[in-house]
Amino acid sequence: MLNTRLRKSILPIIAAAGMFSAATAHAAGDAFKGESYYAVCAGCHGADGMGLESANAPRLQGQFDWYLITQIKNFQSGARGVHKEDKYGATMRAMAGTLPNEQAILDVVAYINKL
Repeated sequence: MLNTRLRKSILPIIAAAGMFSAATAHAAGDAFKGESYYAVCAGCHGADGMGLESANAPRLQGQFDWYLITQIKNFQSGARGVHKEDKYGATMRAMAGTLPNEQAILDVVAYINKL
């Protein structure tokens, strides 16, 4: 009985610890290379990655890598930015298209981590 209670109380802690470490892992990209890719992004998201309300561009600095990578891929694949009334999404889809491959995505996200 104690063993069952112990497992029930410890398992969520262990799971949370695993999620924390996975959430804080950084993209295996080259921030130096990513800086040149980010030059296109800075026009809307700001040189500091804090976003620009006037451009309807959200903050990138401090976002989880998995989130940034997923959103870039969603724009590239057409899962986002294709609705006829989504002018900001269409712009972002075009910008995401300037990243030629998976490594470029990792590189720009690594650079964003350094902002």
